[in-house]
Amino acid sequence: MVFWINIASARGVVYKQREFETPLKDISELTFTNLFVWNSSEPVLLSRFEETIMLKRTRIRDAKTCLLPPLGRQIITDFVRSIRTQNPNNHLPPLYGLTAEESEMLAKEGWKVTSDRDDWDYIYLASDLADLPGDKYHSKRNFIRRCLSENDCRYANIGPQEISDCLQLQTKWCNLRKCSEDPSLEGENIAIRTVFENYEYLGTTGGAVYVNDKLEAFSVAEPLNRETAVVHFEKANPEIEGLYQVINQWFCQKALKDFRFVNREQDLGLPGLRKAKLSYHPHHMVEKFIIEW
Repeated sequence: MVFWINIASARGVVYKQREFETPLKDISELTFTNLFVWNSSEPVLLSRFEETIMLKRTRIRDAKTCLLPPLGRQIITDFVRSIRTQNPNNHLPPLYGLTAEESEMLAKEGWKVTSDRDDWDYIYLASDLADLPGDKYHSKRNFIRRCLSENDCRYANIGPQEISDCLQLQTKWCNLRKCSEDPSLEGENIAIRTVFENYEYLGTTGGAVYVNDKLEAFSVAEPLNRETAVVHFEKANPEIEGLYQVINQWFCQKALKDFRFVNREQDLGLPGLRKAKLSYHPHHMVEKFIIEW
């Protein structure tokens, strides 16, 4: 029998986050920060199963409960065989977030694996986001030039004072977008506040842009692996044209310059978000797949 506990109840979990990660995974969902800060709206349960830590999560956008790929050294095919043997009556949620390599291994064993395009991660060269080179980034550079010519902007690393200012901006942003009326936006709102409440423990890094001495944009990221940073949140005052382009570029220049790649997570199938992410010309995608038992 498998016993589940909520991730927030795990002993010292917020202080020992790296114990729940593995360097073998490249997908953004498996960072501790992602699991922990979204836990209020997307509850995460964890359990030990044989040689692995198993995670179960309920997604806010469709209320579907899913298993995430197991964390540990156990080969995915061995894990699938074992858990399927112990649950022969199909009382298992879908297994989602599988990488292309894992999916190929399972497909060879006869499992039906389907693409989960809405959850693919967008991966960019950090140098592209920092330098915006060539004609394909011409419009991005124009937005930045216009923003900087019309506003007095400065960059700051996020510390205690900046956290307070970030929370004020988040409140303003949510009031404009009516977060309380949208479960996904309200879930994100809670997640952002949880990041800042636990900022010193989570190993995240953040940058902010002040416009005329008022904080109007921020971004929060953390290392995903040795060469990739993952950006969890990015917010800017939508009334200041070009500010999103500014925080994106400056954060990469100043905070993420030691990484080769930047993972900006998925688009969730939202047309506007997909268009925005594609407009930055990803270097590649981290494809994800799903097993429906």
